Amino acid sequence: MEVFGLSLPLVEPGDDLPSMILKAADQIGGLRDGDIVVVSSKVVAVAEGRIKELSKIRPSPKAEKIAAKSGQPPELVELILREADRVLKVHRGVLLTIKDGIICANAGVDLSNAPTGKAILLPRHPEKTAERLRLALTSGSGAKVGVVISDSVVHPLRLGTTGQAIATAGIEPVIDCRGKPDLYGKPLKLTYRAIADQLASAAQLVMGEAGERVPVAVVREAEVELVNRPRWSPKIPPRECLYYGARK
Repeated sequence: MEVFGLSLPLVEPGDDLPSMILKAADQIGGLRDGDIVVVSSKVVAVAEGRIKELSKIRPSPKAEKIAAKSGQPPELVELILREADRVLKVHRGVLLTIKDGIICANAGVDLSNAPTGKAILLPRHPEKTAERLRLALTSGSGAKVGVVISDSVVHPLRLGTTGQAIATAGIEPVIDCRGKPDLYGKPLKLTYRAIADQLASAAQLVMGEAGERVPVAVVREAEVELVNRPRWSPKIPPRECLYYGARK
């Protein structure tokens, strides 16, 4: 398996992201059948115009109260409250939230790699966007590819971020390993492989987190199953989550 980072020009609202990716893919000889294209959620959101100017946000009394506890700008907290499906906990400098079935910091609202005074939100409909990207990249390259839209995530009791898939298209994002024998012939009872998240983490090694300007990576020869309609979803209900379910 190989992972190639693609350098792109600075993405602006309204840019044709598929065309930019196809042009950047010339850096690696174009896209090939079986390639998985991992795209940062941030450039997807920027191209969609999901940028908010903080000075134009009027914080609510609830946002003001939470901001006093978290130490964040009240305007930022207001945006987080609008985007979050649920706020789980208020920490110093961050809100732990649920957004679109994913536990994440600040509902994905981010000031990093955003113009001064502005915040970038998550893509509006990431699954639909991933499918549109897949169709456009397949049409433009003639290659059958999969797409992963990735974002950064922090795991419990671990320092630092890794990649996480917030949406996929054209791949089976989860492999059910239950029933397969382990090294000693015992059948696995609980194991699933989070293939999409593993791809996102592998891609993040070359994409980086700061000013690298490598918002897209191509994972090649990963032996990932390409499908039009996946059988599995990587998301599970909160009651089935080991960490969330252990809160009570």
